[in-house]
Amino acid sequence: MTKITLKEIAERLHLSPSTISKALNDSYEISEETKIKVREFAKEHNYQPNPLAKYLKLGKTNNIGVLLPSIQTPFSAQLLQYLHQSAISNSYNIIFMQSIDNEEEEERALMTLTNQGVDGILIAPVSETSNLKLLASIHNKNCPVVIFDRIHYNLDTHKVGIDNVKSTYLATEELIKIDRKNIIVLCGKNLGVTQYRLEGYRKALEDYNIPIKEENIIYIDYSKSLKKIDESLKEVITKCMHSDNALNAILGTTETLTTRVLGILADLKVQVPKEIAVIGFSNIEFANSLNPALSTVHQPTEEMASTALQLLLDLINSKRERSQIDFQTILLETSIQLRKSTALA
Repeated sequence: MTKITLKEIAERLHLSPSTISKALNDSYEISEETKIKVREFAKEHNYQPNPLAKYLKLGKTNNIGVLLPSIQTPFSAQLLQYLHQSAISNSYNIIFMQSIDNEEEEERALMTLTNQGVDGILIAPVSETSNLKLLASIHNKNCPVVIFDRIHYNLDTHKVGIDNVKSTYLATEELIKIDRKNIIVLCGKNLGVTQYRLEGYRKALEDYNIPIKEENIIYIDYSKSLKKIDESLKEVITKCMHSDNALNAILGTTETLTTRVLGILADLKVQVPKEIAVIGFSNIEFANSLNPALSTVHQPTEEMASTALQLLLDLINSKRERSQIDFQTILLETSIQLRKSTALA
């Protein structure tokens, strides 16, 4: 079916284009009878508003760009779901893109979003410095940017995330409480959050007078495929198991690393938690259904999404210069959810 234009609707109904536009936008200036007549005709004839025309007229598209590293994890999927819900309730649409933890892909996605004329951008950056000049340029013009999740990024704007140091400290402490002291920590290579989550791990060991072994800090390359990540994990875990001082606990600092460890340990015939206890960051909804049930650091995705979106909408609607705004960094509370992968009793 051929799409009809606003001008054609006006001609067919013998009304002015401005009356048609006002009727479709529910203007108080137009009678209810005319609104119903126009809407029914528009629907019957497959009328679709021209977003470019709306942008040129109003200076906004009611579209928000969201750029995440990936949608492969439950954490990312939950964030996107809650962002979509919050956006719809505020009469906005979401244009989603992923960077695949690649700086060049992130740059391409940012350019695509700005070319689409989005009113603002929510981003979890690839690293602390990735595309900083580009993001600063976008943010300081007419497209505000809010950083969320990976908030350790040197851009003067609102940021919404968690206290990574505290969260990892508490997770490490839970392992220490069950007398697990030879803890390997699995980290994403070149991820912005890694150094802060490592800081929490180190601090917990120091506070409990446990020597920090640099060989227990394992970096996994996130740019590889999941198959390659699994191979790397299996290799390093096997090596650590056969060292002179065999590991007895694993801390995962990312959801991907945490959720893949149990399967690898099962392949290696390792008893969890009797031989190796496991805890890590994950928002996986079926953690209780895993064998054994996985102990996790759970992040408040709904609160993170709604808070970040509201801050972005505030910037979009603000008439103030960026330099006049007191930007906030909001750290939300995580929760440690202990399950059988750390239960020795």
